[in-house]
Amino acid sequence: MKKQLRITALVTAVLILAALVSGCSIARTIITEAVDEIRSGSAQPSPSFSPQPFPELDPQDTDATPFSEIEYVRPDAEGTAARLYELAEEIYGCENAQELKALFEEGESLYRDYNTMMSLASLMSTMNLTDETWLAEEAYTTQGFTTVDIAYEEYYVALYNSSFRTEIEKNWQPGYFDQIVEDEEWYGEGTQALYEKEAELLSEYAQKRATLTIPWDGEELTYDDIAMLDDWEAYYDALAAWYEAHEPELGGIYVELVQTRTQLAQKIGFETYTDMVFAQNGVDYTPEMMENMLSEIVDYLAPVYAETFDYLIEEDVEYEEWADFVQDTLYGMDAALGENFQLMREYGLIDWQPRAGKSPGAYTTYLDSYYSPFILMSYTGDEYSMTTLVHEFGHFNNYLEMGAVAETTDVSEIYSQALELLAANHYGEFFGAETGYEMQYNALSDKINSLVQQAYYTAVEQEVYSLGENEITLEAVEEIAGRQAERFGFTDLFYEDLYAYDWVTIPHLYESPYYTFAYATSADIAVQLWELSLTDEQAALDVYQALLRREESGDFIAGVKAAGLASPFDEGEIPRIAQVLQKYLIEEDWSTEGEAAA
Repeated sequence: MKKQLRITALVTAVLILAALVSGCSIARTIITEAVDEIRSGSAQPSPSFSPQPFPELDPQDTDATPFSEIEYVRPDAEGTAARLYELAEEIYGCENAQELKALFEEGESLYRDYNTMMSLASLMSTMNLTDETWLAEEAYTTQGFTTVDIAYEEYYVALYNSSFRTEIEKNWQPGYFDQIVEDEEWYGEGTQALYEKEAELLSEYAQKRATLTIPWDGEELTYDDIAMLDDWEAYYDALAAWYEAHEPELGGIYVELVQTRTQLAQKIGFETYTDMVFAQNGVDYTPEMMENMLSEIVDYLAPVYAETFDYLIEEDVEYEEWADFVQDTLYGMDAALGENFQLMREYGLIDWQPRAGKSPGAYTTYLDSYYSPFILMSYTGDEYSMTTLVHEFGHFNNYLEMGAVAETTDVSEIYSQALELLAANHYGEFFGAETGYEMQYNALSDKINSLVQQAYYTAVEQEVYSLGENEITLEAVEEIAGRQAERFGFTDLFYEDLYAYDWVTIPHLYESPYYTFAYATSADIAVQLWELSLTDEQAALDVYQALLRREESGDFIAGVKAAGLASPFDEGEIPRIAQVLQKYLIEEDWSTEGEAAA
């Protein structure tokens, strides 16, 4: 077995993925037998995997649409907004609930259709970032969204103030007004231009992040091309050259974004943009709670992270072979999960082929009007590709089961991160004992990466967004990034100045402020579910499904508490998770005797 220093985060940006399996005894057997065989030197070669025949899918069992039947129709931003304003006026004159319901359904359809076409244009542009037509459509729909959203807010407030608010909440759409906050106005005077500028900067970043190159050994290499270099000396040299060439430009975009968002927050009436994000996202914890958790991660988890290694997995697996294994495993655990994975493949709701011009990384989007999730990723056969497919299916399954239900990122990332760990319990069935154990070890190792490295990015964000508008400069962000890297212990692990520049390649810092923290909070829950799976995998799956269906609460803390789990904000939880990860990752003690369920 080969171990390597943790370098995943330097080679690829952010993961988003998941999958699953069944049988409480199976997981425990795989773990303990694998470790025993490895330690005794008698590990067996990988078995040949043969999937079971998959059942025929019944199209009547789903509302999803095959991707080949999904059509883009350019939305009319101004026309959509104008009709929403008209609906707002008509709502105030409604005399009965039936009259209002017709207006309600029209307004929801208008907004849903615009969002669907905006998501589809964005998806098509990321499939080929050199296609000027789709880039233009993505820019048009994204920049036009502010106009539509302002009008929708007017329509939404009219519904809230109508005489039939109770009817709407009780019989038409439960929880419809959960996001409304009295006396809070997101579109004050002078904000529209700032929202539009934010959208323009995000489009500019996405294109440049994916396409900026440096000349290297007779080739033009993007950041993601550099990540594929096998020689580490060449990798670091090329990375340094790429940062030198492009960090000022990408960093400049970030500085403009932070300045723009700071101005937005002030115009709307918030002291900081952090306060604005927390209010918009509706999370059930505060910036102060987040800051306390970050400090605990530094104190308890960063030292464990510093000692953690990854096993070097040298096996490559073809996409169809791996997808067959994942699908077979899911069917073995739960028929609905298997069917949903099979539907994803047969309906063409995944773009997995790597190609030039395709956006790097991976994500899952939802095309609401077509009831269809869609995964975009580049499968290259390595370990990262394999786990990415599993992770993204966690998001896909969530969308397919629950639709466009509003949820915080902390909640949505549970479904991907926990599914990664539960699926990893069964990797020995595909790879054999030795490689299966190494893959499973790496899956757990990735969770401490989520807890520590993503928390680092959050700490950088929190400090950057606390700056005054005139203090926000590229030099200031670089200084903060480097200093926080030292606080989290990264300067002892990696090239000393890497983290002064690395942040410009992390899309979440640009596109979704504080999304990085959701990886840390959800990783804690994922580890708890995995702990439970070691002694009772079916019980872990039951809790997972309860969280998926929001049986008690859709809020993060309330939901995990209702499911019988600890909140990562609970006193003692981060130190406890640090002990768990110390046991499995540093001591490599995978025994389960006497383990208490999470």
